[in-house]
Amino acid sequence: MRDLNIDFMDLYKRADRFIKDAYSSSEGVSEYIRLMEASFNRGSANIRGWKSDYDNLKHIRWIRNQLAHEVSYDSDICSESDYEWLEDFYKRLFSSTDPLGELRTFEHKVSYSRSKPSAANRPQQSPRVVYPPPQTMQQRPNVNRSAGCLSTFIMMLILSVSIIISLFMFL
Repeated sequence: MRDLNIDFMDLYKRADRFIKDAYSSSEGVSEYIRLMEASFNRGSANIRGWKSDYDNLKHIRWIRNQLAHEVSYDSDICSESDYEWLEDFYKRLFSSTDPLGELRTFEHKVSYSRSKPSAANRPQQSPRVVYPPPQTMQQRPNVNRSAGCLSTFIMMLILSVSIIISLFMFL
């Protein structure tokens, strides 16, 4: 049980961090739950599994709080199915097939289809390519920017060392 609880907490932290970055929030999973509550009627009416995901997310947060504040890691509070659900949810966050991601996609399609004039009223146009709208910061996947910083740092370090070596060669 201890290993499962530790793995669960690690996965929860990763999901929480992803949500914090994606939604520019300091609350993570709690913010995600609040956003689901704020759009509960639209979500439950249009997104399959909305209520189930909402209930499971609240349960997962409760397990995390229990492990963090109430019980020891040796307890049997977390089950394999809890871990598997969280793992699946984490993967869905990355592919925007999580409840809020699906709601955004659904609402975008609905607003796009409403704003489109009917074929009878539309003037004849030559075919053109339609590009998706630019992504906002909340829709962009989490990008590892540390790799770019690290390569820049290494290049600066090499440049500095080469300058120092060339200075010593002329002395």
